[in-house]
Amino acid sequence: MKAGPQKKKSHQAPEGAAARARSWLVAKGPVLNFGLKFGALMALFYAVSLVPFFDRLLYVYLAANARLSGAILNWFGQASHVSEVTIRSARFAISVRRGCDAIEPAWFFCAAVLSFPAPWARKIPGLLAGAALILVMNLARIVSLFLIGVYSPRFFSVAHLEIWPVLFILAAILFWAIWIKWSRRHEPMQEHAAA
Repeated sequence: MKAGPQKKKSHQAPEGAAARARSWLVAKGPVLNFGLKFGALMALFYAVSLVPFFDRLLYVYLAANARLSGAILNWFGQASHVSEVTIRSARFAISVRRGCDAIEPAWFFCAAVLSFPAPWARKIPGLLAGAALILVMNLARIVSLFLIGVYSPRFFSVAHLEIWPVLFILAAILFWAIWIKWSRRHEPMQEHAAA
């Protein structure tokens, strides 16, 4: 007689665990969905960045950054000259290399937007605006680093290796949070209108 109830309890335990697991998955589903999509998109970026063709495209982009930054520096009276990816003046020279391109933080922002549940009509403007802001911010980084190299060279390494990388991470997260707020601002009115 004792064997019957014990079997019943052991039979119910897995069902209870399965129900709890299903309940947990339902509750955490949106977060898991976002995390999996975001992780996959970031992995895709790193996989693509290993392809040799990516380096050729990146070099063209880096040279364009150097030319634009050189033009801005000349507007500030720096008398700089640009040769491929190097900006040089009589007092300082800087090369725009891989890692100084803001592609990674821009993709980080884009992956977050693409992974978030929102209509494409809101994703596309967010992707364009956020990525453009981050890429323009990169020009500010190059110009500021050149000026720091000219006027305060002892702060160059700190600005280059510590301050600007943190600013890019914070900017990507901040732009994403702003986009979420913008993306969600019309939802209550739409739900009310549908009801």
